[in-house]
Amino acid sequence: MNYQDLSIKLIQEQYKLKNSKSKSILVIIGGIELTRKNQSIKKLSELMDPRYLKIKAETPNRVKENKLIWQPYINDIPKNGQIMFFYGNWYTDLLASTILNDEEIQNNTFNEHLKRIYEFESYLKNNNVDIIKVWFEVSWSKVKIRTKNIDIIDKIQRVPRFTWDDFPQKKWKTKTLYNQIKTLRNRFTHDWVIINSENNIERNTQFSQLILKHLKLPPVQIKNKLKYQAAPIPSSLTQIKKSEISHIEYKKTIKQLERKVADVLRYSSHNVVLVFEGMDAAGKGSSIKRIIKFLGLHEYNIHSISAPENFERLRPYLWRFWNKHSTNGALNIFDRSWYGRVLVERVEDLINPIEWQNAYEEINQYEKQLSDTNTIVIKFWLAISKDEQLRRFYMRKNTPQKNFKLTEDDWRNREKWDAYLQAASDMFKYTSTDISPWYIIANDSKYAARIEILQTILHSVQNKNLGHLENL
Repeated sequence: MNYQDLSIKLIQEQYKLKNSKSKSILVIIGGIELTRKNQSIKKLSELMDPRYLKIKAETPNRVKENKLIWQPYINDIPKNGQIMFFYGNWYTDLLASTILNDEEIQNNTFNEHLKRIYEFESYLKNNNVDIIKVWFEVSWSKVKIRTKNIDIIDKIQRVPRFTWDDFPQKKWKTKTLYNQIKTLRNRFTHDWVIINSENNIERNTQFSQLILKHLKLPPVQIKNKLKYQAAPIPSSLTQIKKSEISHIEYKKTIKQLERKVADVLRYSSHNVVLVFEGMDAAGKGSSIKRIIKFLGLHEYNIHSISAPENFERLRPYLWRFWNKHSTNGALNIFDRSWYGRVLVERVEDLINPIEWQNAYEEINQYEKQLSDTNTIVIKFWLAISKDEQLRRFYMRKNTPQKNFKLTEDDWRNREKWDAYLQAASDMFKYTSTDISPWYIIANDSKYAARIEILQTILHSVQNKNLGHLENL
């Protein structure tokens, strides 16, 4: 197929994808600098409409223990209908950090980083992102020819000092760097397309034909990974205990706990994520107020989660939460969260059963990766009785500063009370894990509930900090 025919077919398929928004395409580029892989992308831009090709070309990021290896790229994950090229990506980050002779990455955690990458890519693939991984290969004899007339250091001087330009030109001439990259890439390119880059025309043609092939592929049909069985509804959701506590005792206890919690969060060596779920009017907002009472404005972020915007619907469901996890020690509080996937979206039939059943494992993997990167995830379900919810609804209705909180959706959701109880019970069964358990807090008595929430945060963070010190 000549370039003219190839261009016609590529543009036709490009516009089909753009208009149908049935999936997105993410192309991950790998290979040493001397394969001239950038020329293949440039040629493809000539053959297609370049306005609808997105290219993220960045220098490698240093892999850090407390940061998910894929986190720097989340804002650029393509939405349905888009084609995105990652000229720098999580694999190049891992390669660059490892070749720095960082023994910890090279010997102990390289495979763990790969595991996190594979889990992340698996999630993307199951959510309409077609991932193409291409490694441009070239022989050592060709490298020697191409290095004769160029200054390697000058050519890649834009790269930060912690990566490629730490390697003097003599490393190429002695084959050292070439062998290092080849050895490392053999550990992860088993599912990549390897393109021989000896001949420029053949390289460009093969790459363009590969993109055309994937443009023609339909979206992946998602398979159900879970043998779902409905969980019994726990008595903690149906028989709400109302603990009595005097106002005087409450005021004394809550103030002490608010200060202790602020201190333990402020000085913790971990990032902390708090998740609040529950029926409408369960007291999520008032509980959050007590947590941040003695924290500075710069020490926390509150994320109030509602229905996804249209631009968010065009990306994988978890995408809109990925960039809300800071790694600077700030507390992140979620008033509703990614669990909407298995709660409201399930109950309202906004997604099919395969999607919400697969979401349990996807969420568990997500929280496991957060835990592995120095983050504590503490999850609360605030349980109230149906009678107490009704009382609070009428209180909101008759209180000027609160009546805006009561909406038609609240009354409609109340009619689906039993469906939400079942969804919550299943959520506890499939997502309450050792690293991130659910805490069901009886909240018909707000005073007692607030104290229990603060005590749970205090103990959870203190125990995690203690375990961290023991491992030092």
